[in-house]
Amino acid sequence: MFRLINRTSIAFMGVFVAACLVAFVYQFYFVWPQQECDQRGAWWDSRDHQCLTPMPIWRVTGRMAPRTVIALTPPAAVKPVAKKP
Repeated sequence: MFRLINRTSIAFMGVFVAACLVAFVYQFYFVWPQQECDQRGAWWDSRDHQCLTPMPIWRVTGRMAPRTVIALTPPAAVKPVAKKP
């Protein structure tokens, strides 16, 4: 009876170590690269597992950048308007 308990505990320990190893490999190959890509502000392609830089359509077509893209940058110093009492 003691041998059976000993073998069972070793088997469960082996399954536990294998599950921990699988979880670490999954984190290393899938989760950590995606988090690193998100921190850089790029797009993560989960199908091909690539970190891609977004490209605006005006760069592909060769047209001038629209004014709305340029106007999105905030001015250097914006002062609040004082209300009259």
